[in-house]
Amino acid sequence: VHLVGLLMLIYVKKSLSSQVKVVESEVCGVGILGYGGNKGAVAVRLNIYDTTICFVNSHLAAHKNNVQGRNSDFNNICKRLRFKLPGREEKIGDHNYTFWVGDLNYRLTCTDLSEVYREINEGNIGKLLRSDQLLIERKNRRTFPEWKEGDILFLPTYKYQTGTDKYDTREDKKKRFPAWCDRIQWRVDEKVKGTAVKQVYYKRAEQKSSDHKPVMAWFNVTAQNVIKSAKVQVLESITRQFDTWENNQIPQVSLNRNELTFNDVRFGIPQTQEVIVENIGKSPATYCFASGAGNGSQQWKGWLEVEPKAGYIPPKHTVRLKVTINVDTKTAGPLNQGLDSLQTMLIFRLKLRTEDELGKDYYITVNGTYLRSAFGCSLEYLVRTPMPVRAVGPTTKAQPESVLTLPKEIWRLADYIYRQGIDEEDLFLTSGDQKQVEEIRECLDTGRGFGKFSVHSMAQALIELLNNLSQPIFPMGLIDEMRTNANITDFCKQSLLRLTPIHYNAFIYILSFLREILKHSRSNKLNADKVVPLFAECLFRYNPGAAEKLQNMRQKPYMVLRHYLTDGSFTSKK
Repeated sequence: VHLVGLLMLIYVKKSLSSQVKVVESEVCGVGILGYGGNKGAVAVRLNIYDTTICFVNSHLAAHKNNVQGRNSDFNNICKRLRFKLPGREEKIGDHNYTFWVGDLNYRLTCTDLSEVYREINEGNIGKLLRSDQLLIERKNRRTFPEWKEGDILFLPTYKYQTGTDKYDTREDKKKRFPAWCDRIQWRVDEKVKGTAVKQVYYKRAEQKSSDHKPVMAWFNVTAQNVIKSAKVQVLESITRQFDTWENNQIPQVSLNRNELTFNDVRFGIPQTQEVIVENIGKSPATYCFASGAGNGSQQWKGWLEVEPKAGYIPPKHTVRLKVTINVDTKTAGPLNQGLDSLQTMLIFRLKLRTEDELGKDYYITVNGTYLRSAFGCSLEYLVRTPMPVRAVGPTTKAQPESVLTLPKEIWRLADYIYRQGIDEEDLFLTSGDQKQVEEIRECLDTGRGFGKFSVHSMAQALIELLNNLSQPIFPMGLIDEMRTNANITDFCKQSLLRLTPIHYNAFIYILSFLREILKHSRSNKLNADKVVPLFAECLFRYNPGAAEKLQNMRQKPYMVLRHYLTDGSFTSKK
């Protein structure tokens, strides 16, 4: 292959010729106007056995101070020269081995010509090489950054007087600094392992037909010869090993149970069971939870909680999953009315990595029986349920004539307090016994008569019942509408008219009950300032922060409830 003055011949031993294939050649001009052939490169690529080799012969920009021009020529050749192969193109750097030869035209940075000749005469090659432009540029990675070159042990190859072995020092000729313009470099692809290229020698030829002394080198190169049958066997072996490895990487766990049954779940009393998960595989297991409701939904049931929901289990380790059912105000209503049940399916999802979307799923069935309770119900539901809530079936419907004026549960609690402890000191301010409170709740839900309970426990049960109605007796939204300068009596009267009859009756009943309690303030030590904050929270669902509580009666909910309690005009039935 040739380009103007560039010529490259590739010779192959006859014994190797049958192994040389896919031979392609290309040229790239970088001379005049960036494309002229006076400067540029010719290249040949070939496959020998299963190894690719590329040879490049170039002539780069001349003149001592044109280092940047030579660097630019190198980069342009690497960028533009492409071998067109069937279905693809290859660049110079795409080959296993690449050899770059030619007049690269890099000079010495020396400025004293006589000193250069003196060093040459004394054989100080190493000292002169410290000024070699190619070595300097390559070290700073501005040209041939990944290329290697053998040790230079010969004198500069340029500029000689043609036909002699003398550097051209004639007076009538332009003074040229001797330089190693002619070079041989090589590059090995990073995929090739080991010392695949070994340079046997690197020297110059002492011919006299040019002002350059040509350089030559001998390399021993290891070529890869793939034995097809062995390759198939190796690939099959690797595939089997990979399959084994991949199988070992798949997390494997065992669950000690896949069905949880919660019996007699009561309102506000959590029940917890454990599922023990053991990592029996050889790789770490990452897991998370999704929950289905049996209809393809992945929404968590409001009464269900799992901890931890996600985590990491090392091999041979276990994790204890705590599955809890807790029925509260938000979830009790649908359960009481038969619109929901304590049944769901937990999906324990095992993943190889945290970022994986899919994985192996294990299913845990959750079943429970809920003991219906007045706690968590609405006033409307309670007044239409003349029998104990626990005795009502999910499809039971009350007849209009059976609708109560007031929920019997509120009446039973208030009546007990009125008869047994209206004079009890700090009534409603002293906490009751929690076990007794739960027993009182059972009596309300089953219709069983009250035993001998502390009046403080009974008072606490009343507060909890009011707090756990599905909706407040007196909506907080009404109070939010009160303007700062509003007449409070008019506002309170108008607000009562906006209550439904059921909520109106319950609110007036509680007001009357609290007035009766305040009549016994001498014995029970209660007054409006003590009662109002407590009942504002359970009647209005007013939850003030600490700063608001300090302001006490200045808050609108407190002002409204205090007015209802202390003004005598709010006792009639709607």
